[in-house]
Amino acid sequence: MNNIKAIFIKQFVNQIKVPMIIIYGFMFLFIAVLFAVFLGEDEEKDCYTCIPEYVCEVCEEEAYHRFELPIPSGIGLFAVMFVGLGLLSSVSAIVIEEKTTKNLHFMKMADVKPYQYLIGSVPSIMIIVGGVLIFYAFFHALFYGNFGLEMLKFMAIGLAGGLVSVLFGLTFGLSKVPFVAMPVGIVLGLGPTMAPHNEAFARILRFTFVQQVNLGIAELDSNLTSNFLIIAANGAVALLLFILIHRKNQFNV
Repeated sequence: MNNIKAIFIKQFVNQIKVPMIIIYGFMFLFIAVLFAVFLGEDEEKDCYTCIPEYVCEVCEEEAYHRFELPIPSGIGLFAVMFVGLGLLSSVSAIVIEEKTTKNLHFMKMADVKPYQYLIGSVPSIMIIVGGVLIFYAFFHALFYGNFGLEMLKFMAIGLAGGLVSVLFGLTFGLSKVPFVAMPVGIVLGLGPTMAPHNEAFARILRFTFVQQVNLGIAELDSNLTSNFLIIAANGAVALLLFILIHRKNQFNV
């Protein structure tokens, strides 16, 4: 218990001294707010005002059968990028730094176990993540007028996805191949922006927690039960991977 408490305090203090997650979070938020202020929303067009009428009917038929995914607002999309790309990469980088500075080696000598490191690190990082996501939820509600229940849903699904991202970041960082965190983060973080343009890719991506966060934020007024279930399944995969990597209950240093 003392080891877990010490790791919790250490990680939280480190996040304040070297606020990598906070910097990523507010950088994405700043860009998102600029887009929301200066670009605004696209005007809705009625089948692109086709003339004559029979052409409009053809366009409507094509639109009905066209592959389409719900797309979140600009702020929602950057929140997804923060959860998928910024958070996973940042957490993995924190662990890699601990390896470089020999902190993990000293922890191993002090008989700190990987599961203790996980239990101590996750809540301290999630406090920071929650603090950042509050700003995303507030500005999302401010620009798109969904204060109240939808704002709470935004926070809930963002925190759920953030938790899974932290678990994967710690798992990859503590593994023998920590460099895989960056490409995985890029695919997960940027994948939702490409999914609407490729149906096959979208079908694969829908099983990932980041895409479920993306779809959930895009449809905050709908039932998000299935989104949370898939996110939870991803979390279970991250924990299973962590257990397999540390089956000897020792750090990979």
